[in-house]
Amino acid sequence: MHIFDARITAISPATPSIHALQLAIPDAGFRFLPGQWVDLSISVDGNVHTAGYSITTSPLHQGSIELAIKASARHPVARWVHEKARVGDPVKVSQAQGPFVYLPEMSDNVVLIGGGVGITPLLSIFRHVRDARLSTRAHLVYSVSDSSEILFRDELEQAAHTHDNLHLSITVTQPDPHWHGLTGRIDPVKLHALDVPDDTLYYLCGPKGMVEDMSTLLHGLGVPMSRIIFEKWW
Repeated sequence: MHIFDARITAISPATPSIHALQLAIPDAGFRFLPGQWVDLSISVDGNVHTAGYSITTSPLHQGSIELAIKASARHPVARWVHEKARVGDPVKVSQAQGPFVYLPEMSDNVVLIGGGVGITPLLSIFRHVRDARLSTRAHLVYSVSDSSEILFRDELEQAAHTHDNLHLSITVTQPDPHWHGLTGRIDPVKLHALDVPDDTLYYLCGPKGMVEDMSTLLHGLGVPMSRIIFEKWW
């Protein structure tokens, strides 16, 4: 597998537990499709640590990618990103991987269902529909435990407000006094409210249990398994 040299160009807290990492990848051979992931490798005290992360940006922006990395005491790469990484630091990324992708010819309608940090590959698809000015109708359904953990909330709300074909439903499972939107888990009522046609493709990404529950729920609503694409992170 080809490995590319990369460099951190920006790093910032995107939520209390997630850092957004911008990487410059000068090699023109680096390409990816919306929804794919890369292995990110770092060197700490002579030891190489590697972890896989979904790209959150659209492939239209060549030469750089963004990763959104959740803090973790157990994972050396995440710990390094949150505690030690600095702008200018060199890292390495693998070629983009995975079949969890969206191409315009696949369907004119997509529903992107994400739980927590599982939203990351769906962000790439949602942003690509926006940035490439595709006619695809994209519904992003985003479940998060705490309203402070909504990733890129302002950007997503602005995109849905300014593009007729982009729609956003955020639900908070542990609501607080500052949250005035949907609450509770994604359920048949929330999905039925999307009012999407039969040819819709459903993309699911999140914790294993959530993805399995959503898949069962959609199947129960009459969605054939051939129209459900999923990626589990655990």
